[in-house]
Amino acid sequence: MQGYMLLSGMLIVLGACSPAGHSGASPISSPPVQQVIPSYEDTAAFRQAAQATVQEFATRVKELGTDLGAVPTVEVRTTPMLIYFDGAAGKIVAPWWSDFGPEQRALFAHFAGGDDAAGERLFRAFFHRFFVPHEAAHWYQRQTGTREATLYANEQAANRLAVAFWRTQPDGEAFLSEMERMLVGLVQRIPDPTPPGEDPVTYFGANYRTLAQAPMKYGYYQFRFVLEALRERKTLELPTLVRRTAASTP
Repeated sequence: MQGYMLLSGMLIVLGACSPAGHSGASPISSPPVQQVIPSYEDTAAFRQAAQATVQEFATRVKELGTDLGAVPTVEVRTTPMLIYFDGAAGKIVAPWWSDFGPEQRALFAHFAGGDDAAGERLFRAFFHRFFVPHEAAHWYQRQTGTREATLYANEQAANRLAVAFWRTQPDGEAFLSEMERMLVGLVQRIPDPTPPGEDPVTYFGANYRTLAQAPMKYGYYQFRFVLEALRERKTLELPTLVRRTAASTP
């Protein structure tokens, strides 16, 4: 499968998910301060919203002169990879919070630095919002034949496209600001596993498989990479990124 989210490295902890696809209500309602991180009543409502986001991504890119063809369909199904773009099937597969057991929920609560509600909010911010256009960006990479030289560079290109896309949306800046606020605290709660004197990106690439066996270490890098893209957001414009890709495509 092409372009799956690198958080799949957490599968040791998150792999024991219950069967997905039910339409149970999300147990936590979003207070006013969390309006940029919506809560969906059931999987059908989330799927509809995520599909609309993917369609909006495709429309924005097409307006800039790049027609990506048939838009991937969104499927709500919880897997060890959490969220990913399946190029062969033309799908973006995304998870549902209620499918997680206590151990998985506890991991997200730890990342969020709070209780179960905080963990769910973090989950929704990433997997029901930010990473939807991130996976659409992997579809973009596939359709335009642009894949970066390293795993890190490929994911960071998708992160930048996702950030640039959100900047085009009415509440995008508020959402990205909230994402940055959440991530600043998160990366401070997870110890940096990079050995002294080594470059984090180089170390991650060289030790990817080993790090994937340790969810805390692996998660540190993935959240840090997203934070890097968020901190660049004032320089990330969707027209510039899309036209740059078009110029470099044979």
